[in-house]
Amino acid sequence: MDGATPDLQAILATLSQFTNATPDCLPTSQHDALSAYQYEQSTAAPTAASNPAARAHDPRLRPQSRSATASPKPIVDPATIITWQEGLRCVTKIAAQNAQFAVSIRRMIEDQKKNEMRWYAERQALKQSQATRSTASAHARSILQSLGSAASSTPSSQQTQSEKDAELAEFDRKIYAAQVTMEVAMTSELKGLGVPFFGTRPEKIVAENQVPEERSILSSTITEAALIELRKKMVGHLEDLYRD
Repeated sequence: MDGATPDLQAILATLSQFTNATPDCLPTSQHDALSAYQYEQSTAAPTAASNPAARAHDPRLRPQSRSATASPKPIVDPATIITWQEGLRCVTKIAAQNAQFAVSIRRMIEDQKKNEMRWYAERQALKQSQATRSTASAHARSILQSLGSAASSTPSSQQTQSEKDAELAEFDRKIYAAQVTMEVAMTSELKGLGVPFFGTRPEKIVAENQVPEERSILSSTITEAALIELRKKMVGHLEDLYRD
């Protein structure tokens, strides 16, 4: 056989060296690295997954507290509240969280009381003045008659009952306008404090004769009359709590 021709026996001998090699074997350098890694892993300290002490120090493996994982409760907008129980809960929370809430409510109650007492006193004074004028006029007529003067020729300053009624009616209209102004101011302040029913969204309020097509819509709306009743009830509740 020619010397340049590979020796078949030599080739077979070389191939026999790889007969027991595994199919997924790695090149020598990588095989040595893998062996070293496997040795380090087998002799290393227990991992965090199997070591409770290590797991306790691993922040990724610590159990999360409920406060950190629980979803925060949604904040209820007072402008969307249209039921008494929900409104009562809301105003109770506001009072607990706002130290100035009680101070503001007491001041409003005091101002309202002072205004109402003043208006009542002024009305009583007007009625007394009418009675005094009538008495004075009658007394003057009596004097003139005793002196022989012609009473019919003397202009009378005595008010008729209809004139008295008209004067009182005009006074009451002024008092009503003052009450409306006071209620608007109080409503604005209560709305600013977050008290339910005093800043209700317009889309929540429906007309008395408006009938929603679906019951779900009905449950999320309120009539103006019902809202006014809830406002009165809330004012009464606040007065009971904060009246001195």
